[in-house]
Amino acid sequence: MQQRFGEAVPVKTAVGAAELAHRSRGLSQRHRTVLLLVDGQRPVSRVLATAQAAGVQPAVFDELVSLGMIEVPVVAHIELPLEAELAGGDSSLLPPARSLLPESGWSTLSGAPVDAAAVDRPLQEARELLMRALRAQAPVSGSLTLMKLRRATSRDEVEALLDEVEQRLRRPHRMIVAAQTMRHVRHLLGLPGPGQR
Repeated sequence: MQQRFGEAVPVKTAVGAAELAHRSRGLSQRHRTVLLLVDGQRPVSRVLATAQAAGVQPAVFDELVSLGMIEVPVVAHIELPLEAELAGGDSSLLPPARSLLPESGWSTLSGAPVDAAAVDRPLQEARELLMRALRAQAPVSGSLTLMKLRRATSRDEVEALLDEVEQRLRRPHRMIVAAQTMRHVRHLLGLPGPGQR
């Protein structure tokens, strides 16, 4: 059940729960009906509508509140500025675009402009595939190898690390996955580079 924003949800007090359990005050059936409807989940309007459908007047609810058997928490109305501009003039609730960028690599830290035509996509994909496999299957023992892979900028450097990566990934229950990963990486490294087309 969905409650509307800002509508209070009444709850039974200890006195109200004791009355339902022991019938010590001799309340009428109408009072007990309303007390049963208050379950801490229904809003006031729903309790009153259901009680009226059962033939109980809204005044019975008020009587139970005054007797201290039902408590209605006060819902504070808070004004939220919907049209307010942020200090920088950006009204977006999204994080800044800079925080959405991927991890920086050595090529972005060197300050040299990256030529889109010189990017070796198969090398990047192979390196990412190896790094993902190391993170998933050997997060601790493969951390040094992972760092070496991040620093590798050429196919020769990545190929030189293949045996080391394979050693980190080779475990009896991981051998099939490791073999498939290594086969795919070797295929990617065998594809022509940006200057070999």
